[in-house]
Amino acid sequence: MDEQQRPGVGPGGQIFEEIRILGLETADDDVEPGRSVFDEQATAPDLPHWTESPMASGGEPVDPGSWSGLEDAPRWADQVPLDHESQQPVGALDEPAAALFFGDDPVGSGVGSIEFDPPLLPPDEPPPPLTEPAASAAPRVQERVVRGVGGGGGAGRGSGGDSRDMPLAIVTGVALGALALIAFKLGADATLALVTVVLGLAAAEFYLAVRRAGYQPASLLGITAVVALNLGAYWRFEAAIPLVLGLTVLFSLLWYLTGIDRDAPMLNVSVTLFGVLYIGLLGSFAGLMLTDANGVGMVLAAVLITIGYDTGGLIVGKMAGRTPLAAVSPNKTMEGLIGGMAVAFAVAVLVVGRIAPMGQAPGDLGSAFVLGVVVALAAPLGDLCESMIKRDLGIKDMGTILPGHGGFLDRFDALLFVLPATYYTARLLDLFTA
Repeated sequence: MDEQQRPGVGPGGQIFEEIRILGLETADDDVEPGRSVFDEQATAPDLPHWTESPMASGGEPVDPGSWSGLEDAPRWADQVPLDHESQQPVGALDEPAAALFFGDDPVGSGVGSIEFDPPLLPPDEPPPPLTEPAASAAPRVQERVVRGVGGGGGAGRGSGGDSRDMPLAIVTGVALGALALIAFKLGADATLALVTVVLGLAAAEFYLAVRRAGYQPASLLGITAVVALNLGAYWRFEAAIPLVLGLTVLFSLLWYLTGIDRDAPMLNVSVTLFGVLYIGLLGSFAGLMLTDANGVGMVLAAVLITIGYDTGGLIVGKMAGRTPLAAVSPNKTMEGLIGGMAVAFAVAVLVVGRIAPMGQAPGDLGSAFVLGVVVALAAPLGDLCESMIKRDLGIKDMGTILPGHGGFLDRFDALLFVLPATYYTARLLDLFTA
């Protein structure tokens, strides 16, 4: 018979006494408390109830000794005396560490009490004393609102928001205008020299302002690059611009690599190049226009229309300014903007239309009309962008060299955008002689 048909017989003829199936057999031993399941130890004696007195191994009560002061029965938490150590707080809530965890402001000038929220602009007036009653704050807030809705270049009607000395500003403007007219009369070289000096001074104001704000730009290198861009554009035309910019990037990196300045090279190289691009590159379009036989007329047209925008915005803003224009320049209004654009367009048609090459050969009155529209759009952008930069730096003016106007960059910020706009408009209208 086969092994599979013979129960109790395994391979090789081995005979099994019985077959046990795990899980079906009953336990031989009963489980007893205190007995190990791995050996045959005697059952431990029953432990006394927890309410009974402790007993020694011989059955005699144990001497309580130091435990005699404890009560026989357990006590709940609400029955513990208040002077017990378990009821004392871990730390006082008036401590700085506890205040950090429980959401209160820490006492003193710890790390948790410091808030870094610098103002974007210097305050117009000193802050009120802490003991001033809250009721007197309303007139002060109202006064600040009135001062913030000035005209396109000044303050609102009847307010003292614009601290500019108007008689002194007018005298300074007339002097600048006379100097510019003399340079235009002398020709392209004198105009180039005047524009280059203005751009260099504007760059110096910019780098001084950013240094006061905490940056460390390569100021000397930036001023040199700004001057070189305008001169190179006049002497070598458009080919000089990428050459000067490339050298500026190279020497800016070497400036920080050689240790002239070591702090934050990425940040400060960016600030240096921004000044070169903002002032030097945009200003170099004056040098490009002066290369043409009618270049003096083009630069004169750009200057006259920009002056018209600034003057119209100032006058209309002071007379009728009510609606704030932008948060970056709270003293400018929508009425001042519209008035400035209207005056700029009028100057382009009535005045620039009589200057070659805009209104005369090779241009005509239509060319002056187009230029008026383009400049009326470009001038406000240049003005607002410079206001945005000053607001980010937390300053009111870039400089103080021009009485009543601030600095050169404050006075010619719109012109930086008007110069490339005039250049490309002349290119589009084919007003260059060569």
